[in-house]
Amino acid sequence: MSAETEQKTEGGKKKTEPGRGFAVRVFYPILRILLLVFMRFYHWPTFRGFARMPEGACIICANHSGFADPLWVDMGLKTRVPPWTMAKNVLFENNRLFGRFLLAFRAFPVNRDAVDIASVKKSLSVLRKGEKLMIFPEGTRVKHGKVVTPKNGAILLAQRADVPIVPVFITPNRKPFQPIRIIMGEPYKPEYSCRRPDNDELDRLTAEMMDRIRALGNQQTSKG
Repeated sequence: MSAETEQKTEGGKKKTEPGRGFAVRVFYPILRILLLVFMRFYHWPTFRGFARMPEGACIICANHSGFADPLWVDMGLKTRVPPWTMAKNVLFENNRLFGRFLLAFRAFPVNRDAVDIASVKKSLSVLRKGEKLMIFPEGTRVKHGKVVTPKNGAILLAQRADVPIVPVFITPNRKPFQPIRIIMGEPYKPEYSCRRPDNDELDRLTAEMMDRIRALGNQQTSKG
């Protein structure tokens, strides 16, 4: 077992870092197949553009309207391990058993209402190891037709880690036994004016990123 997958406890013993252990490496491929069978029955998905996924580290950013959104992206990636995923901290706090399950499969908590230094450090660590990170910039599930102010954390992390952003559109307002499309756009690197962009620039680049995501949805409509 490599040093990257181990952490030292207070007693000096080593334990596997959550998200790098037996569960994600052995059970995830099996779980993924079972989920895909069930989810294909519940919805009729079409995956487009996933061949555009770059090698190495990147930040996958998608719109968010349903609890299963991370799973739909996972299904399209067809990888043996899922990307690391930011998830709201209440999911871990309200049910410890469910929280441990999420941690085992590469989700980690983020406080959406404050500057969460721990989640920033975790994100940068993941990216600097050449791994993929999934973020939903809207920060919460958004009902179709409603708009929220997106968080600029994804843009800031992309700048600090010097990695591309991969926009993904997931059909909102979906109902059981109806089609759903998951569309991946072209990876890109935001253009920053300096090494330390201010909040105004981060907000502008975040808005541009969301425009790219929504444009994929318009593309979906125009191509049927």
